[in-house]
Amino acid sequence: MAFRVHAVTTGPAADLAHRNAFITAQIALTDDPKRRPNGTMRFAQESYVISATLEIIQTSTTRQSVNVPITVFATGRSWSALLPTQQVEVTGRLAKPTHGTLAAAFLLVRDPPRVLTPPSTLQTAAGALRSGLRSAADVLPPEQRGLLPGLVVGDVSRMDPQVTSDLREAGLSHLNAVSGANLAIVAGAALALSRLIGLPLPLRAAFAALAMLAFTVVARPSPSVLRALLMGLAAAVAMGTGRSKDGVAALSATVLFLVLFAPELARSYGFALSVTATAGILILAPRWRDRLTTPRDEETDSAPAPTRSTDEQPKGGPDAKGTARTPSRMAAEGLWTPPPKGNRRAAAESTSATDEILEEAGDRPEAPPDEPRRANIPTLLNRTPRQQLPEHETHLRYRDLETHQEHHALEKHRTYRELTTHPRHQELATHPRHQELAAHPGHREMTMHPGDRELAMHPGHPELAVHPELEMCQGHHEPEMCQGHGELEECRRGRGSEGRDTRPDRENHEPPDHAKRQRGPDGVGCRRWRLPRWIAEAVAVPTAAQVAVTPVLVLMSGQVTPVAVIANLLVAPAVAPATLLGFGAALVAPLWPDGARLLVIPAGYAVGWIVTVARWAVNLPFATVPWPAGLAGLALLLLAVAVAIPILRRRAWRAVAVTVAAAVLVAVLVVRPIAGHWPPRNWLMVMCDVGQGDGLVVSAGPGRGVVVDTGPDPIAMDRCLRRVGVDDVPLLVLTHPHADHVDGLPGVLRNRRVGAVVVGPPVTGGRADDRISAVLRQHRIPEGTVAPGTRWRFGPSEVTVLAPDPARGEMNGLGEGSAINNSSVVLHVRWRAGSILLGGDLETEAQDELLHRLTVRADILKTPHHGSNRQSPAFLASLGARTALISVGADNDYGHPATSTLRLLHRLGLTVYRTDQSGDLAIVEGEDGRMAIVPRGP
Repeated sequence: MAFRVHAVTTGPAADLAHRNAFITAQIALTDDPKRRPNGTMRFAQESYVISATLEIIQTSTTRQSVNVPITVFATGRSWSALLPTQQVEVTGRLAKPTHGTLAAAFLLVRDPPRVLTPPSTLQTAAGALRSGLRSAADVLPPEQRGLLPGLVVGDVSRMDPQVTSDLREAGLSHLNAVSGANLAIVAGAALALSRLIGLPLPLRAAFAALAMLAFTVVARPSPSVLRALLMGLAAAVAMGTGRSKDGVAALSATVLFLVLFAPELARSYGFALSVTATAGILILAPRWRDRLTTPRDEETDSAPAPTRSTDEQPKGGPDAKGTARTPSRMAAEGLWTPPPKGNRRAAAESTSATDEILEEAGDRPEAPPDEPRRANIPTLLNRTPRQQLPEHETHLRYRDLETHQEHHALEKHRTYRELTTHPRHQELATHPRHQELAAHPGHREMTMHPGDRELAMHPGHPELAVHPELEMCQGHHEPEMCQGHGELEECRRGRGSEGRDTRPDRENHEPPDHAKRQRGPDGVGCRRWRLPRWIAEAVAVPTAAQVAVTPVLVLMSGQVTPVAVIANLLVAPAVAPATLLGFGAALVAPLWPDGARLLVIPAGYAVGWIVTVARWAVNLPFATVPWPAGLAGLALLLLAVAVAIPILRRRAWRAVAVTVAAAVLVAVLVVRPIAGHWPPRNWLMVMCDVGQGDGLVVSAGPGRGVVVDTGPDPIAMDRCLRRVGVDDVPLLVLTHPHADHVDGLPGVLRNRRVGAVVVGPPVTGGRADDRISAVLRQHRIPEGTVAPGTRWRFGPSEVTVLAPDPARGEMNGLGEGSAINNSSVVLHVRWRAGSILLGGDLETEAQDELLHRLTVRADILKTPHHGSNRQSPAFLASLGARTALISVGADNDYGHPATSTLRLLHRLGLTVYRTDQSGDLAIVEGEDGRMAIVPRGP
């Protein structure tokens, strides 16, 4: 790391950057040019950021060869066609790089590049695949057209800004960048194909490795792709050589290797998110999945039996005549030692009673010829004469029996299973003698004893797991069946929190370790509700990844995304089909474009589902929760986790927490939408919170609205229209061509019909007019200017144009953009309940002109120019308004609204509402026929 820092901070490039020198340079591109947003200049020339290697520096006096990384900031569409490995010559100015980056300098270029060499063959092929996928995706709608290349190969050049924002706020931003999931899908498909054609395991591993390398070249080696590639190659080597795979070790080695050879990754949020998400999936997901899922049945039959001496093993096989030995015969022949004196009688009576049933039925099961007969455990458990002994002595002696040296030989006995599956099992079960034994008081008592449960939970006793009485409290395999049984409460009353027998007449009996592991947290082997394994894994993986990346997201963006887990769970089924079909289309496109389009169409359905889920998720209440950014936010998050862990570990507290969370969800998802529906009933106009700008929607009927200005951000404008439910805009009015009023135009045009556009008269310096006209022509939307007095009727709203008057010419003011502001289209909107004046960005000169030309009255005022200090007191007073609305961005650089304007409005008796404090503002018609202002909230 120190060598790399020294290399980029010394040398000719660093020296010239400190002097901001102009140079002619030869550079080699190391990545695709990435188009970057232009802030508030969305209609300006396209700009790109390019990672490159500076090879030759030429000034007016010197020419030097160097080899240092730089970052190029350039403008012009010609940069978009360049590919990695190409060498170009450019002229520009060097500048010092941002502190902490490992670039020697920034190179600012305005002129188009002069291409010196073509890209390498490999990069040419990769570029052809990416270009072919883009061309094939042209058959899809705009949203899907941009997301599919981003999902498949990381090409986000045509991503819709609104889709990008939705994915980010829904916790799905990893889908528009290639990650380990894409690599895993491609590798899995390669393994499946190689296995289908019959390749041996080493060749299958090699084929998967080649597929991952090829995919990395096409998708470009981003930090997340490099991390996934190295882990995938390690897994392929392990699979091909038959070695075990350790995901955590592979992740650790990958991170160490990448940071050593590419130290700049240590400061990359993308790399940090990739690593933490993978770590969460490897470490947390398996544990959570196992907690949620039903444990697999243990392969007990194959478990080795405990070692015993020959004199301890009961000889349960047939005798020389082939007759099966029962426990009573084994005891008589000296092959099995009964319990001490008191229990011997009980065991003998129970055993002989069971033998009588078998002999009367004539269906005594025989042991296989190659396996010795084992003692009959059910006869020992079902013995009835316990009532003849004191209760404490009975249990003590029963423990003596189960801890007897010959207990291990009894663990593998299968007679009970054979008996229950025998064709005449039902006949035996209804035998009078059998019912008498089962109904004996000692039988229930024996089955509830701790020793019985420990014996039943022993790994060597799968046959006892199905016993109808032991299954109530054993906690073995499928514990759901004991919930709600009366016997469960009896078990709990007799056990402490650690599973020991706490009854006063019993001594503590510590269950074996395997029994503890199979029991619940309260020591009783009671069953909890479980999920199928595939559902548990589908829930555990996104949850673990989201939990792991949350600290990084807090540091990076200062927000928490609770909806991310649900969104990832919903889109998961669509990711693999979209990736495989899209990658297949990319491979086919250079050879068969029509076939690529056929593959893209079903992929578009999968991508469309992802877009739909993201749009739905961001519209949920509290989809993103603001959180303090930086170390303070991280400390607060750790504090919340420290409080949550003890709560979730205790059953009672966990129940309270779940109840509170459920109540909050009901309040947020059900009660709030019903009680606080947006837009409010009988809404007339909504002033959208679009930041520092204007964006208004006037009601024109159900699903329709007249839009006046579009704000600076298309994403914010589109969301406001979605919240209001407007998908048809019969009229769009752009009051004047300033960025804070027109740059949100793409948001209005997104998935909506726009009938016509009204613009102001051309003004000197209004360079945005031509760009707006080009966008409207592209969407085939008519535009034009209108004269004062023009009137429209849309639903409940009557819209009248008051200004500007073209005959009066331009009105300059004190500011640089005053002439454009004073040419704003002024509208008067009237409803049955009242009226409002929409004054655009009129300044003092235009306000006074309108005052002297017309007599205007309005109940509500949209304060001109965001409440700047360029207001005419006489004009504002002449309106007779009772309420003033101000559309303004929080903490803006213009000082809006001005303190003097706020004092003037209050002095005139107007109630002031601001979007930076109250969010969207709705004008509604109340039940009494009067207008009211309803804020949505920030």
